[in-house]
Amino acid sequence: MDGREIARPGPDRGMVFQSYTLFPWLTVEQNIMFGLAERGAPMDKQRAVAASFIEKMGLKGFEHHWPKQLSGGMQQRTAIARALANDPEMLLLDEPFGALDNQTRGLMQELLLSIWERDRKTVLFVTHDIEEAIFLANRCIVMSARPGRIKADVRIDLPHPRDYRMKTSPAFSELKARLTEEIRAEAVLAAAH
Repeated sequence: MDGREIARPGPDRGMVFQSYTLFPWLTVEQNIMFGLAERGAPMDKQRAVAASFIEKMGLKGFEHHWPKQLSGGMQQRTAIARALANDPEMLLLDEPFGALDNQTRGLMQELLLSIWERDRKTVLFVTHDIEEAIFLANRCIVMSARPGRIKADVRIDLPHPRDYRMKTSPAFSELKARLTEEIRAEAVLAAAH
């Protein structure tokens, strides 16, 4: 990253997985403060950062709830807040909205975009959903089947700020057709082997 070899996890990278990975024995607030506590940040800073993210992520009133008391969307908002609380240089998201219902998924996409538009963090987002990739990305990388290689690097030149209505635009449809064909051609090749 930035010319440095990455050998292990570090606070410069925040990670959010598809499965809910909150610590079940910690409240929403404690989950968000976890990385700061591990790094030895003073308690007042931990609480201030957590309060800020609780507000930004729409979790007000749920600070003292346990993960099992939250919906899937709320758990993922907490996981994203926990990842961002350390102020990482890069946010890594591995299909974080894959297990959510369609309505919640759309709201989470818009929330992630608003965070990106505000903070301009580098985000690497893995998804199998073409519309999600186009909606969220400035650049889509299409991978080949085994062995995984970069097959296509497609610029997404859609304007910001973005909202769900752009998904019906001709430019969006054109990008969707292009990426669909890239993936379809790869699937045909993989099936032939």
